[in-house]
Amino acid sequence: MIDILINSTEQAHADVIARIVEAGDSNHRVKTSSKGLADLCANREALDGVDLLIVNGGQIELHDFDALTGLTAQNADMTCMLLTPSPSADLLIRAMRAGVRDVQPWPVDSQQLQHAIEGISRKINGTRREGRVISFMSCKGGSGTSFLAANLGFAASAAGKLVLLIDLNHQFGEAAFLVSEVTPPATLADVSAQIDRLDPAFLDACLTHVSDGFDVLAGVPDPARTKEIRPEHLQRILNLVRHRYDLVIFDIGQSISNVSITVLDQSDFIFPVLQLSLPYLRGGRRLLEIFRSLGYRGDKVRVLVNRYQKKGPVGLPELEKALNLRVASVIPEDGASVSASINQGVPILRLDKSSGVAKSLSELVRSLSPQPENERSGILQKFFGKPALSRA
Repeated sequence: MIDILINSTEQAHADVIARIVEAGDSNHRVKTSSKGLADLCANREALDGVDLLIVNGGQIELHDFDALTGLTAQNADMTCMLLTPSPSADLLIRAMRAGVRDVQPWPVDSQQLQHAIEGISRKINGTRREGRVISFMSCKGGSGTSFLAANLGFAASAAGKLVLLIDLNHQFGEAAFLVSEVTPPATLADVSAQIDRLDPAFLDACLTHVSDGFDVLAGVPDPARTKEIRPEHLQRILNLVRHRYDLVIFDIGQSISNVSITVLDQSDFIFPVLQLSLPYLRGGRRLLEIFRSLGYRGDKVRVLVNRYQKKGPVGLPELEKALNLRVASVIPEDGASVSASINQGVPILRLDKSSGVAKSLSELVRSLSPQPENERSGILQKFFGKPALSRA
């Protein structure tokens, strides 16, 4: 499944194309737009998350190719298809130079268009990243969500994943400093304040690059600035990063708000983090009630017990009975290694790979691993006798 935007200045034509696409076997997400290409180019938000742009170019003119060039340059991960009647060799060359990957005839042949879209879909799904989103949420202050989120991110990158950690914890934005001594170039609030500039290059300049494969978008050091972060900002960021990373991790802390609910709604898994004591048990029960009221299914919520000790004041069976939910993961108590990791700003997996905490985090990474997946045709290919350009 991919996200498709159909652009035609004649809405009736866009609707015809949409019906043909939707009649295909795959349930692609389809939107239409009747804006001109120049207007579409100026409106970055309209193309957020779009995998395939289909342009009805029945009346395409020279200046439209300039707009197309701008669109494809701004959205390097987006495939562009042009529908046009009787394309000349000159038009095909202009289209290819403008970043168009496939040209199909207009009026369209339904089966041929569906076949071409499925080929593009397989190619996109074969090269894009899984983009699994997980969130850590604290049942009570001091549960250790920031430490776990940051160190899980590093452990996942050490296992070959490309990982982004986004610090949404309003308590002073410390997650980046748990795994790096580098001062973040920007924070989530800074990105939100310039959300109209959001594109891959801008975001990359705002990230703390902890190691190969592990980036952090730092939290807000001043809690007063958290009001600058709005739900639509998080949605735009997620649209951009979801297929650029194998794993997107949110450290949410304790905050239940419109912003955090936006993230929780988008999460594949939510980890409520608690410890084995009555205050955490009460907090955990309240948090799970909130999750149920929000309609989150049971397999989305995975209880994680941090600082586990066999002889704690509350046992795992009692906890599971009280929460009416099985514990999904357990991180053992290891005060010395954790303290050394926090004080030095070094991931625990790098500092002490043999510690129980490091081993448990590596096991948690394995439990999150998804399954993988893996063509093309059109006039460009037929005309030039070779595959059209790919984005691999």
